[in-house]
Amino acid sequence: MAMTTDTRTAHGSDPRFTGPKPAEPSFFHRKEVRSAIYQILLVVALVAFFYIIINNTATNLRQRNIASGYGFLDSTAGFDISQTLIEYANTSSYGRAFLVGLWNTILVAVIGIIFATIVGFIAGIARLSSNWLIAKIATWYVEILRNVPLLLQLFLWYFGVLKALPPPRQSVNFGDLAFLNVRGLYTPKPEWLAGSGVFFGSILFGIIASIFIARWANKRQMATGQRFPVMWASLGLIFLLPAVMFFVLGQPVQFDVPK
Repeated sequence: MAMTTDTRTAHGSDPRFTGPKPAEPSFFHRKEVRSAIYQILLVVALVAFFYIIINNTATNLRQRNIASGYGFLDSTAGFDISQTLIEYANTSSYGRAFLVGLWNTILVAVIGIIFATIVGFIAGIARLSSNWLIAKIATWYVEILRNVPLLLQLFLWYFGVLKALPPPRQSVNFGDLAFLNVRGLYTPKPEWLAGSGVFFGSILFGIIASIFIARWANKRQMATGQRFPVMWASLGLIFLLPAVMFFVLGQPVQFDVPK
């Protein structure tokens, strides 16, 4: 007869019983409670730190009669800005000067994005070229510019290129229309007169009409086999039409040539 052992005699009614159940930790000994307390203390410490810094700064400014805030934006700037997209003079306010700088930044960013896209596209296509020389030149260009820190490139352009340009009185003259010197490139500034909106509208109309004509001519050629002079029609709409509107409207766009 086989002998069996009843585990319940040694360990109670549950064979998985291993000992007494551990007691629950107290409220402040719980991990999530301690984590929340530490975070609250950190926030309080940061608020107190910034309050002390701001209060001391305000007190020191009052003691030295130094005005704080943004009231200075209404004061006269007193300096000139060579490149402006909006009306500005040295008698304008600091707020106006800030807007001029903001628009100049947007202009540089847009121009940079456009030219960077063009250069990047050309360099990328050149790296895939089957011509060994073109592919290697593009590879060297990409690797050199990518591995040279941007700050070092800025120093090179500023001190090696811009600082080497002549002073204003010895500017490089481009046919009395543009001047290049250490302060920058001065080009004719457009002045928009009455009718300039209609003039630019004619340019936009010519571009849109050329697109529709090109699509219509393609469908016509597929259906009848007859070709339409799309190039001449597009040139007439994009260049000839705006030129006619320019003189009909009395030359609504004029240029202020730098001196």
